Amino acid sequence: MAAARPLERHEHIPLTRFHNNTGEFLDLSTRTPVILTSHGRERHVITDIEYFRHLEAAASGTLLAAMDLTPVRASNLDPDQRAAIEASRPTADEIANDKWND
Repeated sequence: MAAARPLERHEHIPLTRFHNNTGEFLDLSTRTPVILTSHGRERHVITDIEYFRHLEAAASGTLLAAMDLTPVRASNLDPDQRAAIEASRPTADEIANDKWND
């Protein structure tokens, strides 16, 4: 499995610095997630409780609502929409070779 990309847009703080300035980073975490690192590796995230609740809600099956999407039944699609979906499906050869839309 490929390594996950670091979360570049959030502040990265070494654990030692966090231990020496806990209050500062707890305050910062109310505004933006703080990534705690150990030996340069991302280890923990400290974040505001509302942000955490939002993530948990999104992960627990309310992803459609979080993304403001509305599910549509296939029977409600018009012929052009059905054709577009069918055209986007990989062929049996593409699936067998594990390559499509490349």
